Amino acid sequence: MFRETGRHLIKNRILSAAKMGVVSLVLAASLTVSACGFAGGEENFGGIGLAGTEGSKNFMEKEAVLEYTVPTMIPAILVDRNGYSRNEVMYAIIYAEEIPDEYQIRDAETGEVVYIGKPEDLKFDEKIQKNTARLPLNDISKDGSYYVYAEGVGSSYAFTADSTFYQDIYWELVSEECEKVKDPETSLWEVYTLLYSYERYKEVLYSERRAAPDVLDAVKTRIGTIDFESLTGADKYVAIALLAKFGYNYKETDQTLATECIQKASALYKEHMKETDAAEARKASFLALAELYRTSATGSYAKEITSMRDYLDGLADLHDSRYILYGSMGYMTTRHQVNRELCDMLMEKLLYKCRDINDNRNLMDLNGATYADYDILLGYAQQFAAMNYILDGYEYNEQILNIVHYMSGRNASAFVFDFKNDRTSDAIAIYAWLAWLENNGKLDPAAPVVWNYSW
Repeated sequence: MFRETGRHLIKNRILSAAKMGVVSLVLAASLTVSACGFAGGEENFGGIGLAGTEGSKNFMEKEAVLEYTVPTMIPAILVDRNGYSRNEVMYAIIYAEEIPDEYQIRDAETGEVVYIGKPEDLKFDEKIQKNTARLPLNDISKDGSYYVYAEGVGSSYAFTADSTFYQDIYWELVSEECEKVKDPETSLWEVYTLLYSYERYKEVLYSERRAAPDVLDAVKTRIGTIDFESLTGADKYVAIALLAKFGYNYKETDQTLATECIQKASALYKEHMKETDAAEARKASFLALAELYRTSATGSYAKEITSMRDYLDGLADLHDSRYILYGSMGYMTTRHQVNRELCDMLMEKLLYKCRDINDNRNLMDLNGATYADYDILLGYAQQFAAMNYILDGYEYNEQILNIVHYMSGRNASAFVFDFKNDRTSDAIAIYAWLAWLENNGKLDPAAPVVWNYSW
């Protein structure tokens, strides 16, 4: 039953699937541009959309009205308000009644024009009854802050263009998260996902940065505060997974402590292994089993994982669960023997789900906000990152970038999701992948498709 290791089996199966045409290549550029624009029903004056006008008055009052709502001014040129890596394909989106023949990129500090270009991929958006186009930004020749201006339309918000943009964001998020996870109030899931990202990308990102924050030290501090007796439901299994993963990563630093953590994880699992009635707890138990097996190669864990095959196969949108997604990654990339049928099923469902998301041209519908739930978008980005960790190709990298740019201002409301204070650990998992791509020169669509042999 156990004849192939997960890491070799999944490479063979994905390669076969790719040859059969399972992996569809969809240009994400057309996905984003065809759905971009401003929410319907709002007027555009000089390129500035006016929203939030409820309560405003357009007639004379007998007395002075001191209570009013200040309209929200939204540019008709949308950019990622955080910024871009100069190693990726950078562009802004413009929408207007009439798209101008040219646009300017200006230095945000001096106002100096650094580039004049022509809009590309002009389309008419039926939903907003306006034209849209892409404004390429890759002719920016040096790191800095810029904004885009077009005659008769106006200016975009300022944005940063930097050659190490994603690496800088990653380190900023990680540094702050390392302090946050020491707090006993921080969820164990957040601690686990921080450790997950560290393990996946430490060989590249941490080896080249001497002043890297000590993730293992931060996690060790948090583990010392866990009250295992008070844990209930899925949290019990997240704690087991955390202890096992920490022990796996801490062996070279302190073998004794690492062994104690692994033994504690095993003991906790034996104590709670029958407590999987709740749906989330059962999903989390798979994550715990995957981490325990990956750490110890114990045959009893392998059998329990295999026994969950029918249950996992029957779950709709299997990898929408973070527990299942991360558990699958642990199982599929282990160096130990795995069950071929289960590994095939986990890999194929992830592959097909990413294909379906990739084919959904309404994913970035800026007007209808079909996926305005940012938690869903973060989940999609994590699935793409997991898929690309196995098969490194630009197809899904571009979709991750689309999601990040959408959540950072390239949307109809120019809204910026606060990664520093909301779902930070999930953002770290995404920015870790983008930082890895940036560090390895793989943000460019011309970069070759290769296997990620780091695992």
